[in-house]
Amino acid sequence: MSRGRQNQRLKKLIILRGLPGVGKTSTAEMLCDEYARPEVERGIFSTDRYHKRSNYNRKYFQRNHQRNREDVFKALNRGVDPIIVDNTNISLWEMWPYIHMGMRQGDYDITMMELPKGYPQHKISINKLYRWCHGNIPKRTFRYFEAHWEKAYNIKHVLNDSYSINRWERSKEKWNVQ
Repeated sequence: MSRGRQNQRLKKLIILRGLPGVGKTSTAEMLCDEYARPEVERGIFSTDRYHKRSNYNRKYFQRNHQRNREDVFKALNRGVDPIIVDNTNISLWEMWPYIHMGMRQGDYDITMMELPKGYPQHKISINKLYRWCHGNIPKRTFRYFEAHWEKAYNIKHVLNDSYSINRWERSKEKWNVQ
């Protein structure tokens, strides 16, 4: 009996989720360093990279998220390890494509990480988050995110979410067309 794949170390796909200002980016950097392997490309993928280029113009938000999904898809195909998705990921449907891609790739251990740990029971006040973000994000945005936060129990829960499946099943994005 061949052991082959059984002895191979699975690569890591880590999906961070949390409101702006909770420390997703610093956590992503720490995790990237912790799981880095010599001579293996590693990556942090954040839609904020594209939002900054478009000066946070909401008109480009959908396109920016699409580009980030494409970047993660390409990274999965290159074998990047670890891959860390650093987005708010408030709704299940926002995480679904990343989890779907990782599952389809087959050699990634997929983890969702909520910040702060135990959110929403252990949440940080909107006023504090607003200050930590230097007032660049309106308080109404934080309130919206809190009100629309969807609990993600595990990977299977996200993958089996009917709204997410319906939302993405006809997507023509490169990661979904094969």
